[in-house]
Amino acid sequence: MPDISGRLDIALHRDNDRPTVTISSSRPVTAARVFAGKPVMEVARRLPMLFSICATAQAQTCALACEQALGVEPSASALALRALLLRAETVKEHLWRLLLDWPKALGREPATEAMAAGMRAYLALRAEQTAGADPFAPGADPGPFDAARAGTQASALAALVAMHVFGRDPGRWLVDVSDPDALGYWAESAGTGPARLALALMREGLADLGRNDVPALPALSARSLAESMSGPAADAFVATPTFAGCPHETTPLARSRGQPLVAALAQVSGNGLLPRLAALLVELAAAASELRRPPPATPSPAVEPTAEGIGIGAAEAARGLLVHRVEVEDDLVRSYRILAPTEWNFHPDGVVAAGLAGLFADAADLERRARLYVTAVDPCVDYALSIA
Repeated sequence: MPDISGRLDIALHRDNDRPTVTISSSRPVTAARVFAGKPVMEVARRLPMLFSICATAQAQTCALACEQALGVEPSASALALRALLLRAETVKEHLWRLLLDWPKALGREPATEAMAAGMRAYLALRAEQTAGADPFAPGADPGPFDAARAGTQASALAALVAMHVFGRDPGRWLVDVSDPDALGYWAESAGTGPARLALALMREGLADLGRNDVPALPALSARSLAESMSGPAADAFVATPTFAGCPHETTPLARSRGQPLVAALAQVSGNGLLPRLAALLVELAAAASELRRPPPATPSPAVEPTAEGIGIGAAEAARGLLVHRVEVEDDLVRSYRILAPTEWNFHPDGVVAAGLAGLFADAADLERRARLYVTAVDPCVDYALSIA
């Protein structure tokens, strides 16, 4: 099935050297309606093919929503496999940002060969671990989870992260680089592409680029999400979501604000570029370290009940919180809605609009800085930028 993505149109209008920003979207946020009337198991199988960006996170969130609606639980081994594959996808996505997208935005050569090796390692791991029963089928029981074998496969991906990003074991990096001074030393000495990115932000005075006051999204309950994603206002909510009447940010930075390095950088640079890059590095280091220790088989987590036949699934995708709502009757999907992180982060009055509105530069540098900031927040879809 084709991927459904759409595009973001971002327009900066110069007014006395301070740009105002408009963001419009052609993303088909109601595309999941195509699943109405389909059997639940068919929807769970087809949905990740339709929404193929962060397909593992989509599969995970779909499974959780359908399981809640059906009142079924997956086996412990299915949960362990899901956690492993979601972690591996986060590693792959963060690698893509650090090795390809950020270098391009900063005018540097992307590390295409390293990224190709990372993709091969990720795809090999995923193919091996899903060769039997689908761990993302609602109520799945794929059989015993072979943690040792999974760990061996995952270590290949983690080793690439160590070589091309941190220049050392990712877990060691987390210990060694825990404050801004240590980050500066690593940026000057490591010699990896991402280290040079951090050094460039510090030397070019870009650490706080895009800083603004849009808050991080707090933890939301399944019940509150179910209410917001139901009824006549639901389509408007998933297109331009707000919490307590305001836009919020859901990104790696929003998730990592309590981590020591990120918190220290945010004290100085707020939610600017350097804290965003640090959050990406911190998440990647943690996920790569955990890949070497595949998750143990654990009991199914407690799920907050909603109305009978309604399920809410939520997962932290690489770019932010992903939420699915499904309504099921007689094993058929009656309605399906998806709330993606892009709609939070690229809300017309959200963190990207606020960050871009604060840029001051001449026309040529304004475009470079704007593209760099959009890349840092990461729309996950194509965008067009215009400056007038």
